[in-house]
Amino acid sequence: MLLPLLLLLFLEPFVSAVDIYLSIPPSTLLPSPSILPQSTKAYLTAYNLTLSAPLRRTNDFVFRNVPQASYLCEVYALDYAFMPVRLDIGYAEKVEAWQTFRGNEWDNRGEALAVTPVENGKAMKIDMRVVGPKEYYEARSGLDPELKKEMEEQQAKGGLASGMAGGNPLEGFDMAGWMAGQTAKTSSSEGGGGSGGGSSGSKKRRG
Repeated sequence: MLLPLLLLLFLEPFVSAVDIYLSIPPSTLLPSPSILPQSTKAYLTAYNLTLSAPLRRTNDFVFRNVPQASYLCEVYALDYAFMPVRLDIGYAEKVEAWQTFRGNEWDNRGEALAVTPVENGKAMKIDMRVVGPKEYYEARSGLDPELKKEMEEQQAKGGLASGMAGGNPLEGFDMAGWMAGQTAKTSSSEGGGGSGGGSSGSKKRRG
């Protein structure tokens, strides 16, 4: 009985979890991130695991105790598109991040991104880059019309990130398919519900 206990005590220091901050800094395309609506959310998606966080007044998203894995980081906002990021959390809380994009193989890392310690080194921060207004970006990237319609319907109900209780829009997300350029299909686990009048609520700005 002692051997399993000793092995558990030996391996425990190597099981890492770290707090992650995804920040939206001011930029030419988005000089004031505070205009983003309350419906704006960020997602960390790995195999069999999806984490979400709301946008705070400090224009960032906080994920606590994120376990070791390789994650796809995405920000969903009503009017702006953001560059997706690959985030790797390894042993000893080593955190690395790279740009990625639709059609890119998962093992083909893009530009390395700065990972900055915050909270006296207890957490790590990555900046999420705006790529442009969503309508312009969708036209440039050739967003599938069916997926675009589904996104608009979700936004009308309160944003793509309208809450985990109503169905996670990234549930069942096929990361390999997304990286291969295939159209991602979100789950439609939400029941009925009026679609009218919801867009005005999702446009509400954070005080």
